[in-house]
Amino acid sequence: MHFLLSILPFKFNLIPKNKSEWKEKKIIEDDEESDTVTFDMVNTFVFRPDLTEATEVGLTGNEIVTIPHLLLMGGLIATQREQEPLLGTVIEGMFELLKPKMPFLTGRLMDILFDGVLIDCSSPESFGAKAICSQLRGEKNVRVHNDTHLAFSIFGGANGTSMAKFKVYRGIKDIMKLGEVVEVNDEEETDVWFDDEDEEDDDGNVIKARKYHCNKYLGTDSTIFAPFHHQSDILYAFAPDLCRSLGASYLHKSSYNGVPTGYYGMSFGDVKSNERQHCFCRDRDADKCPPKGTMDLFPCTKAPLIASKPQFLDADEKLVNDVDGLKPNRTEHDIFLHLEMLSSTPLSAAKRLQFSMDIEPVRKVDMMSKLRPVILPLMWVEESAHLNTTYTGMFKALYTYFAINSVIKYICLLCGIAGLGLVTFRLNNKNNSEPQPIQRVVLPTKVDAEQPKVESINSERGETEKQTDENEEEKVTAIVKERY
Repeated sequence: MHFLLSILPFKFNLIPKNKSEWKEKKIIEDDEESDTVTFDMVNTFVFRPDLTEATEVGLTGNEIVTIPHLLLMGGLIATQREQEPLLGTVIEGMFELLKPKMPFLTGRLMDILFDGVLIDCSSPESFGAKAICSQLRGEKNVRVHNDTHLAFSIFGGANGTSMAKFKVYRGIKDIMKLGEVVEVNDEEETDVWFDDEDEEDDDGNVIKARKYHCNKYLGTDSTIFAPFHHQSDILYAFAPDLCRSLGASYLHKSSYNGVPTGYYGMSFGDVKSNERQHCFCRDRDADKCPPKGTMDLFPCTKAPLIASKPQFLDADEKLVNDVDGLKPNRTEHDIFLHLEMLSSTPLSAAKRLQFSMDIEPVRKVDMMSKLRPVILPLMWVEESAHLNTTYTGMFKALYTYFAINSVIKYICLLCGIAGLGLVTFRLNNKNNSEPQPIQRVVLPTKVDAEQPKVESINSERGETEKQTDENEEEKVTAIVKERY
């Protein structure tokens, strides 16, 4: 799997980096009775400079870039939103540890992404600095560099570690449940979003079902799907980094390496206009819903981040107009999936997500007090997988077999119809050419007898036939006597 990362510095010059991403499922438990398997999903990133699209300019990961300071801006905005009484203490600690001159971070690209930007926690003096160092030690984005320093990065904490523990159906007892998520991190649903609860009476009976289901796990872990999908089915997959399930819908027929597929696409939609999705809005308040085509990650990450398609593709036009240099296009920035419909195997797919900072002014910090509210893109990530002809050739051979089998079936059907027609024709001709039954003419015994009578030899002999035989015998006897 390829992992493409585009950093969007302040002037929004794209700097692409490619990595190979390995997804490994480390089995923890295989439960035959419940037909489930529990595993850790481990992601490992390996830097591949040979895959970098801009290798001709010599990008190595040592480039210096400037982006909004995630730790400073993110921490202060989050504190202002959730714990404003503590804002003064957090400001004091942040400025002691980071010593910022502006709310932007300038540093080596690989340090920001994976290696880590160092934070000196050797001798914090203020209570705020001590609290921040203590809090950061438990964060996934932070690793202990040595006894005195921590290293903060965007993806470093996720490299080679479990992104989540999944419990899914194996699909042995019911193939249509293959890969369906049962639990994530031992929970049957998340508690991130603003769902309501079932209303029950004193006996525990549900008298009013819950209206919102944003916390439910829908679909699979995105690596496997149940077979025999129809065009009307929506493919759901749970994304731990987004704390929710996303659905891809069938758009049209397609093909990949000569294999017939269905083309699926995904959209974040407009949660504000869909009341049933207001649980994705803070406090289920429509006025706090994210703009069209975006998703508010603050309830999930506790950081002021917004997810969307890269460069705000399919999002509110205002977001594109607020930032110079954005040119969204469907070829480079859309999310898609080529699915082989019979086995539901993804042959080619790309998940492209942009992460933006939801910036707002922080009144108690001079350098941030006059910031204009804007959703400012930080970077976008592409996770893609494209099966080569070695694997798609198996599907192509299978469809060739189906085609040959279909031809043989129709040939056999036509031969059967032709054979049936020939037999019917022969039977009709045989009936038309069969000889008519032999008829006997019975002559009257007297001159004045009635006209000759015709009787079939196939009928039963009556008295008339017996009398005729006796008369003929008498005639023959008389002729013989006369001659001899």
